[in-house]
Amino acid sequence: MARTDILLPTCNRLSSLVMTLGGVAAQTARDLRVIVADQSDHPVADDPVAQTLGRVIDERGGVVEWHHRPPLHGIAEQRDFLLRQATADTVLYLDDDVLMESWVVERLLTILDGERCAFVGAFPAGLSHRHDRRPEQQTIDFWQGPVLPEVIEPESAEWGRWHLHRAANLYHVAQSLPPGTWRRYKVAWVASCILYDRRKLEAVGGFSFWPRLPRYHSGEEVLVQNLLMRRWGGCGMVPSGTYYSQVPTTVLNDRGSVDGHALDLLPEMVERYATTVDTLLIASPGAEHLGLADPERGQRAPSPTTRG
Repeated sequence: MARTDILLPTCNRLSSLVMTLGGVAAQTARDLRVIVADQSDHPVADDPVAQTLGRVIDERGGVVEWHHRPPLHGIAEQRDFLLRQATADTVLYLDDDVLMESWVVERLLTILDGERCAFVGAFPAGLSHRHDRRPEQQTIDFWQGPVLPEVIEPESAEWGRWHLHRAANLYHVAQSLPPGTWRRYKVAWVASCILYDRRKLEAVGGFSFWPRLPRYHSGEEVLVQNLLMRRWGGCGMVPSGTYYSQVPTTVLNDRGSVDGHALDLLPEMVERYATTVDTLLIASPGAEHLGLADPERGQRAPSPTTRG
């Protein structure tokens, strides 16, 4: 069994997917199982370049599985499908428009192992914004001690952390750090490249709520991470070492928007999976060994599909 399963949903973005697979093939962490859930009109596994990258991953000690399936239910169902295929202790949800530098997976694993939190994210930069400096959006709150549980409500001041994940803000913050150093920072959520503790993710139901959402939706990872932070905490990593291809999204309806947001389910999901009692228990010393770790609307921020 691989140490990490890379869960990669894709739909009609072959050139971008090839870029993503190239980053996977170059990782210093090699014990990887890549599971591709493909909803493209033409199976990506038939593409000779994708096949070659699959062989490179295989020759470097990993394995690639291709699943071609119809695009009937939306991205949350895709993520649910991928999680149900996973067997590794850690799962990396990697979108098909993200390029990782060679050290990203190894560094994410180091942080997750050291913190024993629920997730660590490496938010990508859109480098078309590399000269677009926005100091008013680059406030960052570093973790000074261990990563701890947090309750982040959509209307709270902490929710404003999402501004750091716009354009190339995080990339610009990274440029201010001493070379060769990494920092953990507090997040509202992280999109596109997130390493999860699989058992913790399953303990909050994963993405099994997908039947409650319309076909075109967003916020599925925002919801899941909010629940996870309440129980075990989560963080981002800077530098992230990740970059967007900046191709158009494929998760929007014909009007270029979504018909629903997963955060509408937050109150009932908190009641079910992240009550105050659970949060206090999980945050207490030794709680990991109690078995509990096992199996833009109104004032909200824009959909996490926003890249700028």
